[in-house]
Amino acid sequence: MTKEQQQEPKSFFSHVRDWADALVIAYILAMFIRTHVVELFKIPTGSMTPTLVGDVCSEFDYDDNGERDLVLKKTSNIIHVFYKEDGKYTRDEMIRNPPRYKVVGKRFKMRSDQIVVDKFSYWFRPPNRGDIVVFKVPPSIYTPEKPVYIKRAIGLPGDEVDIQGGRVFINGKKLNGEPYDSIEYQNMCDKHYFTHTKVPEGHILVLGDNSKNSLDSRAWGFVPLENLKGRAFFRYLPLRKISFLN
Repeated sequence: MTKEQQQEPKSFFSHVRDWADALVIAYILAMFIRTHVVELFKIPTGSMTPTLVGDVCSEFDYDDNGERDLVLKKTSNIIHVFYKEDGKYTRDEMIRNPPRYKVVGKRFKMRSDQIVVDKFSYWFRPPNRGDIVVFKVPPSIYTPEKPVYIKRAIGLPGDEVDIQGGRVFINGKKLNGEPYDSIEYQNMCDKHYFTHTKVPEGHILVLGDNSKNSLDSRAWGFVPLENLKGRAFFRYLPLRKISFLN
C-alpha cells in the first residue's frame, strides 16, 4: 500500500477550514482592491449629464434631426433636452410645457450610470484639468445620504478662473474642446455664483457638466486635494452605454 493510499480522507471540518481560509484571503484582497485600487460607484444625480446620467430620462429625436436626443423629465411640465448633432451632444435647453405631441407615449425611467473609479493614480500625480473626480463632500455641505460627489476638475491650484458669456476661462484663456464647447456655463444663477475666482494651493475647482443643474464649486467653494477619492475612467452600466470616460 502506497503512502498516498495510507492517508486518511480529510474530515468535514478540515474542508470547512480550507474554505474559510480561502474566503478570508479573498475578502482581504477585495478590501485591499476597493480601498487602494478601484471602486464601483453609482451616479446618484443628474449633475454630470450628459456625460454621466442619474435622472429620470428618455432618448428620442426631440428636434426631428434624425438623432436621438437625451431628454430629462424634471417635473410634470418641465423637461431638459440635450440635443445631439453628428453623434455628439452640442447644446441643452430647459423647456417648460413642451408640446404634448413631442413627449406623449415616450417611456421615461430612472437611469443611474455605474462607473469604475481608479483610486491609485492620484498617489503619483495631481489631478489633470478635465479629470472626472470623485471626492469626499466638504464639511459645509456634507450629508450622510450623499457622502461623495462626482464632478469635473476645471481649476487647478493657483489658477484664475472666469465664467463669462457661458464659457470658462483659465488664466485668461478660454477652455476649448469637448466637453467645454457644448456646455453653457452658468454664473448668475444665485448670489453664490462667481464670475472670477482664484483657486488656492492644495485645492481644485470642480464643476458639473450639467451646468444648469449642478451644485458645485460655484456654490460651495473648492475641494481640498486630500478629499479626492479617485478618477472615474470607465462606465460599465447600462450595458448599451459601456465606454471609457474623458
